[in-house]
Amino acid sequence: MNITKIELHNFRNYSNYKIDKFTNLNIIIGNNGVGKTSILESIYLGSLAKTFKSNDDYTMIKYGECALKIKIFFYHNFVRKNIEVLINDTGKKTKINDATQRKLSDFISQYRVMLFSPDELKIIKSTPNTRRSYFNIQISQLYKNYIIILNDYNKLIKNKNEFLKKLMLNSNLDTKYLDIVDEKIIDLGLLIYTYRREYIEKINIDINEYFNKFNQKDLIKIEYVSDFDVNDKQKLIDVFKKNRRKEINLGMASFGIHRDDYDFMYNAMNSRDYSSQGTQKLIILAMKLAEINVFKKYYDIEPIVLLDDLFSELDEKNRNKIFDALDNSLQIFITTTDVKNINKKIINKAKVFNLDERKIKYEK
Repeated sequence: MNITKIELHNFRNYSNYKIDKFTNLNIIIGNNGVGKTSILESIYLGSLAKTFKSNDDYTMIKYGECALKIKIFFYHNFVRKNIEVLINDTGKKTKINDATQRKLSDFISQYRVMLFSPDELKIIKSTPNTRRSYFNIQISQLYKNYIIILNDYNKLIKNKNEFLKKLMLNSNLDTKYLDIVDEKIIDLGLLIYTYRREYIEKINIDINEYFNKFNQKDLIKIEYVSDFDVNDKQKLIDVFKKNRRKEINLGMASFGIHRDDYDFMYNAMNSRDYSSQGTQKLIILAMKLAEINVFKKYYDIEPIVLLDDLFSELDEKNRNKIFDALDNSLQIFITTTDVKNINKKIINKAKVFNLDERKIKYEK
């Protein structure tokens, strides 16, 4: 899997720009604000049809313009392919080899990505929703069916919430509908639970080994916390019925897979509360390296690795250890303000793109 060319039109601060002739190891340097991260963001967008920087697609459109387009050319199994994402006031459109895709699930993950970013400390420090969203993205890169099941589940929760609000106002409504929708929620929830549990179990096999590469002898583990831990349909039906009065009083579904969380345990304590920010960064790095191994070992997938200004956050010893842990067969994109942050041996193996000296050009 190798990206060969990227074309950007009205994307962030780029009007019309082409960057190409990538190798396996690519270093993108430039001052802050010139658009280094935007290059990585376009690669991420091409894989998942969403940005990692915000929840609003329209923020990616260059100021003063009404639409953006990215086009990415790559090889997969020695076959040349291209994908395209267009975002305008009518929404988002995607193409594969110039053919419009009707479903987003058919478009995503034509190639896979693994992002390393200083901002991803929020996976540990932020809300359960942030953690769920992160792992939903990772699992959806491995199983296209997962995102379909998850969307169907969320629609059921939305319908259930609407009915629960009606029950708050009119207690005489027949609750048999809840029996039906709860059983469907349980069926889909058990599938989601299985995907999530198995993914976390696979990460945990190797996460300590990668953590120890950073000279950390402590023990870390990701614990998947779910209402569905009982993993038994009839028991879940009983629990849902027991919680029904509470949910009617709240006017919302308070029990289910949509409330899952992930705890990053550090020596059997939650790292969110009991480890330093420096340790949390290394935990995230270890997890990412373990995830790459999961992609390769279990699914024969080599993700494209995006290292966004990561080296400014680490000392030289830990920077080198990341590269020691990454397979040479992976295509890697690195952004940095200064190549002095990177070992000369690594620079000698890489192709360097200096955005401070870029010439704006675009080929149709």
